[in-house]
Amino acid sequence: MGSSSLEPKVVDARGRALAGADVPEVCRYLRGCVRAEVQDDGYVRPWRFSAKQLRHLAEVGRSHRAGSTAGVCLAFVTDGSEVQVDLEVVFDLAHDADMVREVRAAEGRSLAPEAGLVDSVTLEVAGVQHVATVESGTLTFALDNGAHVPLECRVWLPYIMAVAVGGLRTDGSLEPMPDRPLLLTLGDSITQGFVAGCSGETWPVRLGRDLDFCLVNQGVAGHVFDPGTLKGSGRLRRAAPAAVVVAYGTNDWARISSAKRIRKNIHAYLRRVADLYGSCARVYVVSPLWRADVAIASASGKPLGWVGQILRDECAGLGFSFIDGFDLVAHDPRLFGDLRLHPNAEGSASMARSLAARIRADIASGPVTDPATGLSAVATAADGQSRDRAGAPGEHPGFDALVRTIWRLRQPDGCPWDREQTHGSIQRNMVEEAYEAVDAIDGGDPRHLAEELGDVLMQVLLHAQIADDAGAFSIDDVVAGLDEKLVRRHPHVFGDAAAADEGEVLAIWEQVKDAEREDAEQGLLDSVPRSLPALMECQKVSKRAARAGFDWPSADAVWDKVAEERAEFEAEEPGGEAAELEFGDVLFALVNVARKEGVDAERALRRSTAKFRRRWAAMERAAREAGTPLEELSHGELEGLWARVKEGEQGER
Repeated sequence: MGSSSLEPKVVDARGRALAGADVPEVCRYLRGCVRAEVQDDGYVRPWRFSAKQLRHLAEVGRSHRAGSTAGVCLAFVTDGSEVQVDLEVVFDLAHDADMVREVRAAEGRSLAPEAGLVDSVTLEVAGVQHVATVESGTLTFALDNGAHVPLECRVWLPYIMAVAVGGLRTDGSLEPMPDRPLLLTLGDSITQGFVAGCSGETWPVRLGRDLDFCLVNQGVAGHVFDPGTLKGSGRLRRAAPAAVVVAYGTNDWARISSAKRIRKNIHAYLRRVADLYGSCARVYVVSPLWRADVAIASASGKPLGWVGQILRDECAGLGFSFIDGFDLVAHDPRLFGDLRLHPNAEGSASMARSLAARIRADIASGPVTDPATGLSAVATAADGQSRDRAGAPGEHPGFDALVRTIWRLRQPDGCPWDREQTHGSIQRNMVEEAYEAVDAIDGGDPRHLAEELGDVLMQVLLHAQIADDAGAFSIDDVVAGLDEKLVRRHPHVFGDAAAADEGEVLAIWEQVKDAEREDAEQGLLDSVPRSLPALMECQKVSKRAARAGFDWPSADAVWDKVAEERAEFEAEEPGGEAAELEFGDVLFALVNVARKEGVDAERALRRSTAKFRRRWAAMERAAREAGTPLEELSHGELEGLWARVKEGEQGER
């Protein structure tokens, strides 16, 4: 199983990305955060969510709870006997005063919450928890390490409060802890940790400890099943979590009066989880835990068991593992910090043990993807639908033979030229072969097209083999990734979306692509390749901008823009750089005329160029037949010859 490659995106207080020497040293040790914001005072505030996720959570009134440092830790190895951490409290427990009073009353204690009853900073080393009060300043932890052996340590930051970290020091060596497989937990206040007792005792922390995984806890108090909370998860998706645990709380069930809406929310949310993580992670969905007030009436009138059945059915369709949460924690109010809903340290330990046993058993059973195809459960199910249809394609032994041929060419005793190639050295070949295939399409010769498509395929296979030789990816990864994407972008074929015509299909396609860009934290135009032919790039970026509302009202308005840009071009000194830029603006405006009129500018210009070449070749033939080279003809004679060729073409129609 692979190790976590999740590194937080480091930004300054204004959101600008930092790199190199501008990144504070303490960022090397941060785990469990997607983003790290360097404040003006130099302290680093860890965020469990991307900027896009935070914006959405703010829109639904969850930004404060999303700001907590639940599941975030400083993970390091030291042979020292003392650890010091500089902290700055960003927000304390005042905003959760009602919850604090409830827990203190339930426990029958007068102990101040800062002492660990509700929140804390916790040093975990060699299975021992050292709990400290959450306060600004320098926290000092003493380690029983007189022999100065290397110890793996984690300093768990508060899980309800939020802090920024200024520095980490020891009186010995200090290195980042080696990476572990990644565990992602999703859910509400029970996942965030209310009210386990201290930051090192929540069930996600315990589960990560039991599995020896690196935790990212995206639980948010008050969270409902809203797929919008998953926007901007691209950094996490690229880190490829080994396991994702979705703990369904009771917020939807308790607050939403429409059972249909609850079902719809569950479906949309879990489908988004499948799109993000279904191809890389084992996904576990936990139904609501027992709660002491289980007999209360829900807004929809449905019992908690009904929610569990909906979750079970959805998991079956998505290839997720369903876990009945009702008995994960014993039905004893004493195992709940508030005596009714949120597991305390003992209840969290019980929950984590049960989940860890299930996940370990699954890991031992084999990989998350189908070993035969490399496909996720969702894509495998889609393939099963296709295989069952009459006339479905079968195996392709010729393709396997071709893959082996490319592999053989790059063996030590293979072809010297193929062995030396890199992605960069054959970069232009890919473009040239693609254009030759386009020429073959225009030529209308199926045999020629088959040959040229083979040349394009050879480029794909050669690049894949170069990557495979370097340990980056293989042709199987290429094929599986493409299949996953096609299934994901066609929910109207492999899912339950509806599309009555081509327009609705394109709308669905663009919606899925927009979501993928949001997950990757990309700008609207970032996915348009800069290496495209200029006209094609221009039309694509213009179309994207127009979809966002940045467009002319009509084609006539764009023609006015063409006239304006032409006037600016003519005002510049001929041949200068300014004239070149202005002429580019003329072309840009003309491409937008084409877009508004439904014309593919690249194809239109290619056809016009082909027409010119065809007529020029006819002129050359006519001149040869007349015994006079074209270059010896006057301008008037050339114009006349051009007109005759043109008339001849029109007469043949």
